[in-house]
Amino acid sequence: MKNMKEFTQTAPKRRDREYRAYLEELIAEFNSNGKKTVLMSCDAYFPVFDGVVNVLDNYARAMCGEMNVLVLVPTFAGRVHLRDYPAVGVTSLYSRRLSYQVALPAFDRSCRRLLRSLRIDLIHCHSPFFLGRYVLRLHKRRNIPMITTFHSQYRRDFEKYVGKGRLNRFLLKFIMKVFNESDEVWTMHPVVGEVLRSYGYAGPIRYLPNATAVSAPRDYAAERTAAREKFSLRQEELLFVFVGRLVVQKNILFIAEVLGELKRRGLRFRMMYVGEGPDRGKLLRKLKEENVEQDVVFAGHVGEEASLCEIYAAADLLLFPSFYDTFGLVKLEAASRRTPTVLAEGSCAAAGVTHGENGFVLPVEKGAFADGVMEAVRDRARLEAVGENAFRDLFIGWGDVMETAKTYYGELIASEGKERQEKIPETT
Repeated sequence: MKNMKEFTQTAPKRRDREYRAYLEELIAEFNSNGKKTVLMSCDAYFPVFDGVVNVLDNYARAMCGEMNVLVLVPTFAGRVHLRDYPAVGVTSLYSRRLSYQVALPAFDRSCRRLLRSLRIDLIHCHSPFFLGRYVLRLHKRRNIPMITTFHSQYRRDFEKYVGKGRLNRFLLKFIMKVFNESDEVWTMHPVVGEVLRSYGYAGPIRYLPNATAVSAPRDYAAERTAAREKFSLRQEELLFVFVGRLVVQKNILFIAEVLGELKRRGLRFRMMYVGEGPDRGKLLRKLKEENVEQDVVFAGHVGEEASLCEIYAAADLLLFPSFYDTFGLVKLEAASRRTPTVLAEGSCAAAGVTHGENGFVLPVEKGAFADGVMEAVRDRARLEAVGENAFRDLFIGWGDVMETAKTYYGELIASEGKERQEKIPETT
């Protein structure tokens, strides 16, 4: 049987006979090799990239050695992007407005036929939309244990696109069915758990932090010096960065307002936005209004770890005043390079960060936020100490998290196995 690496990085069309034959052989192997099989699903996937895709990717890569792993994800332009683990692509449409694929499993007979022949011991769902509802049906029909991870503040998304009315309530009810009918829900912190409870969830929650695949540098000082030289930064020149999707929910327009206020106060800086998104145009207009567009660089999506690490190493602060994110993986990535993060007071992303100790937590009011940034950069020695503490307190690799996740997987498979009659999958 072919190895995954024998296929190109972007697979042929999903219905290509060679890749289909590969998946069929792989499923036969999974059904007979004695390992437990986990099916992971997500309604977004490469080349679209966000924090949820990042988490799914790291879970799949970490688990595929000890378990059989198959991920169920949307295609992009009729193709499924291949990583170090097998992926079943589901027919999808790309929404320019959302900048995401919309998976349509109801219209994909090929996918359904493949999964009928797969013996599944556990489902781990990473999003509650159409693929979430699809794997929920597998969970119920075949009595398979199911975990769903609560990654995002969905209500905020719905408010952006449909307001706060009846349609918002309908969409929230639609996604909560996936969470409420899973065996358990995982999320990153009790603060995020409170958000989930506010949506009406009353079931069991496990708290497991996210982590980063970024490794710590061997020589931080040398890396920072080289990175700042690469970006032509003078020793005293400040570099602020934002890393993430360019969507208004992440408060990117507020950052522009703060930059304008800082410039009016005479602070000299450069700002780099790393990422892409549907609201880039709105951001550009706001930067022009604030007269800071000449101080800003758009780096686009940076997929290479080394290049992203250079940006973090060169930066003095990561500005991330998002109320939307439930965790904020970027604060861990920045901490790997001893770069402190400035977060919004009262946000989920600020959980675990102590103001002035291992980061900065500021009110989301233009003047107060600008005051906090000015104070943070005024004392270079203190700023460096906060960066060191961020590295000490916040930086965590996926290896540690995955050991706990594997234990939780095993517990759920074992406990459910005692209570349910194991079902042999239907044949095609």
